[in-house]
Amino acid sequence: MVNNIHHDVYTWDIAVISFVIVVYLMAILSKRLGSAMRIKPYFYIYYLGIVFMLIAEVYSSFAIYTEKVEIITNLLFATGMTLGLIATIKYWGWLVKELM
Repeated sequence: MVNNIHHDVYTWDIAVISFVIVVYLMAILSKRLGSAMRIKPYFYIYYLGIVFMLIAEVYSSFAIYTEKVEIITNLLFATGMTLGLIATIKYWGWLVKELM
């Protein structure tokens, strides 16, 4: 039972760090795209999303594992991912229109 919890924690850590890296790369690419297309600096929304994801990571790492902690962690992470999605739609939504 204990090994399963540690396995889940390590998997969560790797997943969150991977998503943070992807969102950071999207922020860099979107900043360049935004400056070329003269779009408002929505890339700050990516950084806000990264902050929410990192808060979820730190909170889950240092809190005692309960169902409440899991719900709060998932909500924080989902908020961060939603912010990343909003910024992605702002910058890259024109691709969908071009393909249709």
